[in-house]
Amino acid sequence: MEKILRSNNFARALAIFMAVILWLFVTGDKITRTTPSRKVWHDVPLQVENLNPDYVVTDMPSSIDVTLEGLPEDFLDLTVQEIEVYVNLADKGSGNHLVRVQAQSPRGLSIISVEPEQVRVSIEAYMSEDFEIEVNMVGEPAQGWELLEYTLIPEEVLVGAPESIFEKVDRIVVLINKSGMRLMESVELVPVAYDEEGNRVDDLVIDPSLVTARLEFERIPDPEPDPDENNNN
Repeated sequence: MEKILRSNNFARALAIFMAVILWLFVTGDKITRTTPSRKVWHDVPLQVENLNPDYVVTDMPSSIDVTLEGLPEDFLDLTVQEIEVYVNLADKGSGNHLVRVQAQSPRGLSIISVEPEQVRVSIEAYMSEDFEIEVNMVGEPAQGWELLEYTLIPEEVLVGAPESIFEKVDRIVVLINKSGMRLMESVELVPVAYDEEGNRVDDLVIDPSLVTARLEFERIPDPEPDPDENNNN
């Protein structure tokens, strides 16, 4: 066995074997780096383009799946934000539309497919209007104090929403809790939208989202003594 290990033939055979292994490794790595592969990216954000500013999308899938093909090195450090998928809503008005999903290839990669290929998009007119703020008060000031006056800044807010939501809005209200207040008070309040039946209306924009109420209180004067009562004493 020792003679075999020391023989020139064994050394040559071992050298040839190692060379073949190295060749296979290098060739295999080269094939891997030059052979295109496919990868599926899930939950790619779906964007909107060319929507008329007088309208708003009220319902649409938020993301889709994209299959890309390219060399392994092209996928290195690729982020989902680099994959652009969108629907073109040019000339689309109110209603439901079946729209084809379009995509842009990132980094020279090829887009093999998007799933789904079409999506349903609901569009509504966007409406906005100024509303005067209605003030509701609860609670009692500190003992011996009463509200003299208050100021609301601003007195109106701009309300915006898709038409189906905007039509529900009847009034905008802020609630002021006077409990324990005295002297001068300043509070920030959140305006809230309500319908005619007093139900809260959500999914709209109120600008500004906060308003300031400044309240001034005065002491309740002590009752003057009854002169007739003094004379009787």
